[in-house]
Amino acid sequence: MRKMNVALAVVLALTAGQAIAAFEELEIGIPAQAMGGTGVVLFGPGAVLWNPAAIAGTDGVTLTASGRLPFTNMDFGTFGLDGAFAVSESWAGGVSLRYFGSDLYNEQMAALTMAGMLTEDMSFGIQPVICRAVIADGVTEYGSATAFAVNAGFQVRMYTRWMVAASIRNPFQARLGNSEDYLPRRIDAGLRYEPAPGMKTAFTLSRDFRGLRLHLGQRLPLGPVSLMAGVQSNPVTISGGFEAQVGGIGLEYAVVTHTQLDPSHQAGVTYDF
Repeated sequence: MRKMNVALAVVLALTAGQAIAAFEELEIGIPAQAMGGTGVVLFGPGAVLWNPAAIAGTDGVTLTASGRLPFTNMDFGTFGLDGAFAVSESWAGGVSLRYFGSDLYNEQMAALTMAGMLTEDMSFGIQPVICRAVIADGVTEYGSATAFAVNAGFQVRMYTRWMVAASIRNPFQARLGNSEDYLPRRIDAGLRYEPAPGMKTAFTLSRDFRGLRLHLGQRLPLGPVSLMAGVQSNPVTISGGFEAQVGGIGLEYAVVTHTQLDPSHQAGVTYDF
């Protein structure tokens, strides 16, 4: 109980400075986390919160269930569900759900995504998002707020091996509750190179309230297993992980270091229907 109270105090201290400060950390996508946070140039439902265009061209239905333990602390656990499904030959839809926290303090997020191929090589996605933060006194809920935001992004494939992409979150500066603190706004842009099928090198830049950050990531396929590694700046963190296909099911794991705290772990399961 004491540890939970300390964790809650930390969360409340963070949110006092910037409302729902953890909302920008609700991305769980394992490959993107393992590759240094380069999700803006990746594909699939696991990258859809980095770039709504990431699910354009989805064939069939894909579902990913995942969890994240920031700093190896269960009190900060984040759990999510991401799904993508084909609407037509050119367009796909997606649903993302997130839950962070405990009965005393929690954050929830729901995002709907529509992404399509504008041309043979260019995709675009738009993503309305609902964010909700709830604080309770241990018996009843005494404080909650809901905000609506929108994210958008694009990806352009060039010369079969190259991709350039960019995304923006909360461009209209949505605010949360009576405090009218802004939801986090972030811009990502980057480049991806694929010298061989499944092998990817990613370089991206992001800017938010923490300043400018550099992200580098690498993916190396080895049969049914793919190894991933990455690094990012401000603060400097190193990440790694793997993705394995077992009987049609994708198993994913990533770990991200921290300069002062324990590492963060992510794990997920993906199934294509």
